[in-house]
Amino acid sequence: MTLLPVTAGVDGSAEGSAAAHWAAEEAVRRGLRLRLVHGWGLASPLEPVVDRASDEQRRAQRLLREAQDTLLNRHPRLNVSLEAMADGPRTALLDVSHDSELLVLGSRGLGPLAGFLLGSVSGHIVGNTACPVVVVRSSGGTADGGPGGATGGEAEVVVGLKHLDRPDEALLEFAFTAAAGRRVPLRVVHAGEEHDTEVGAAVARWRTAHPQVVVVETAVAGSASPVLLAAAADAALVVVGRGSSRVGPVVHGLLHHAHSPVAVVPHG
Repeated sequence: MTLLPVTAGVDGSAEGSAAAHWAAEEAVRRGLRLRLVHGWGLASPLEPVVDRASDEQRRAQRLLREAQDTLLNRHPRLNVSLEAMADGPRTALLDVSHDSELLVLGSRGLGPLAGFLLGSVSGHIVGNTACPVVVVRSSGGTADGGPGGATGGEAEVVVGLKHLDRPDEALLEFAFTAAAGRRVPLRVVHAGEEHDTEVGAAVARWRTAHPQVVVVETAVAGSASPVLLAAAADAALVVVGRGSSRVGPVVHGLLHHAHSPVAVVPHG
């Protein structure tokens, strides 16, 4: 079976650099190839045609090589591939999401996503990727936490679970795998009137499949967005799901206000 890479979108910004560093550590953790992608074409068909395509391509290749050199200085054994794509950032990122284990993007937080994610492009990409997408704040780019998330070996992975009667398999598998790889506890959070024991019953199968993961079940009365933001305040990673081709209010709130990296997992 061919292993899919961890893919990061880079564009020369601080946000892109944070995404690349987070993706590199995640690739090392998972034993996967890291693919760095830059879409240098037009972001919109309404933009004027650029006659200097060869110059743009050379710039893209130079940007990718510089990012690769920086990452290899820190991870000498990392397997890195580079792709400069003449499709514009939106098309490039959505295309590579079809053959990636996960896609990593940068965000400035507390406002529109940056770099590859300019304006309305942000919600379109996060809402339409074929694979999970992780959005990393530029102030903290390590896969273990760092300044943009919790520090130290005991930082939790937090997953928001919406439906206890039909828990999302892709979401929970991603969250348990993330916690197991980091050797940290997983906090399963449900916003509702149910009790912790009901949350525990919903994830019992995954606890059995991942016995090495310490699981903490939490049911909190209240709206999902503030409940998850509070739970994610000191998290290494917060994981949420999305079902349609749009970013709902919970995902939107986390992307704009969570200090930790946010993983958005698509499901049917």
